[in-house]
Amino acid sequence: MNRLFLLVIVSLLSFSTNANTSKPAESFVSEVKKAIESDGKIQQSIEVSCPAPSASGTFLLTKATYDFGKSLGVYVFKEGKGPDAKLDWIGAKTKGDDFSSDEIEGFEFGFTMPNGQFFLNVNKFGKVKAGLNVNGTSGVKEISCKLITNS
Repeated sequence: MNRLFLLVIVSLLSFSTNANTSKPAESFVSEVKKAIESDGKIQQSIEVSCPAPSASGTFLLTKATYDFGKSLGVYVFKEGKGPDAKLDWIGAKTKGDDFSSDEIEGFEFGFTMPNGQFFLNVNKFGKVKAGLNVNGTSGVKEISCKLITNS
């Protein structure tokens, strides 16, 4: 019940003028970049749909920074399929994975969960991937997903 209440409140507060654009992923990436380059404050949420229902959910972001452990956000899995995942870090995805490039094409978000880590990659061209690493195992199992909405 508390999760639902939080989701409704954040969704209402996070309405953005970019919500009506035809490119929600591009809008989301742009808003995250602006927040990181300023004071970090942001009120954005995206809904992600994946072929594996257990990876689908809503990502709520309220503070964006490259400082490890300083960003604020949560990934709420659809229909309570898992415990909420707390945002731990944000990494920029640059054009051609060239670290010297100033052109940011997307962001990778890393979340902690009780038994592992959850990852979400969103690029401005609409490509979205979700991944999971279970503690005690090697590698990340990653699947392609799609962005349903952002606000």
